[in-house]
Amino acid sequence: MNLFITNSFLQDQDFQVKSPLMVYKGGVSYELIAKARNQIRQVFKKNKLGYKIQSVFLELAHNILLHSEEKNNMGNHEAVGTLVLDEREEYYLLITGNVVSNAAVEKLMLHCEHINSLARKDLIDFKIKLSEKEVDKNSRGGGLGLVQIVLLSGNSLQIATERINNQSTYLGFCAKIPKEGFKKEAINKVHKATEKV
Repeated sequence: MNLFITNSFLQDQDFQVKSPLMVYKGGVSYELIAKARNQIRQVFKKNKLGYKIQSVFLELAHNILLHSEEKNNMGNHEAVGTLVLDEREEYYLLITGNVVSNAAVEKLMLHCEHINSLARKDLIDFKIKLSEKEVDKNSRGGGLGLVQIVLLSGNSLQIATERINNQSTYLGFCAKIPKEGFKKEAINKVHKATEKV
């Protein structure tokens, strides 16, 4: 299922939605996020992963609220984006997509590369350092959310981008959360195998 407006997303197996538990594309508001979180809570009410999935979902959805350049022009000017919870045999995928400015993409990519390169202990130290930093009052986030996603999921945050024009880029995030009983090493082997296909 192709929910994204870009062709480059189709090349990454994790951005191809296969067994969706939740799919939404359109205006994103705090009210919508609360409803989606309740839906996730219902799906995972007997599963220990519920809290982790809800927390990662909130971070990703909040990212759309803060950074989407595309707005719903039907009166309320909500941020526009795509929210997906997909299920695979060994893990769940939380996927988001939205339009961002080209100026923001390079900085964001470098920030994500740095986060993905850190071991868990270093990631915790980096999170503390970011939280202690004074954030400019005009800033729309200090990058803590992306660090929190990697800490919660236990996996690198995957990113896909496709330039739309001289001003905008379509940006996708994918967080992989292992199901109970599956080791991270096994998931990494699956990911490496899919990269070769």
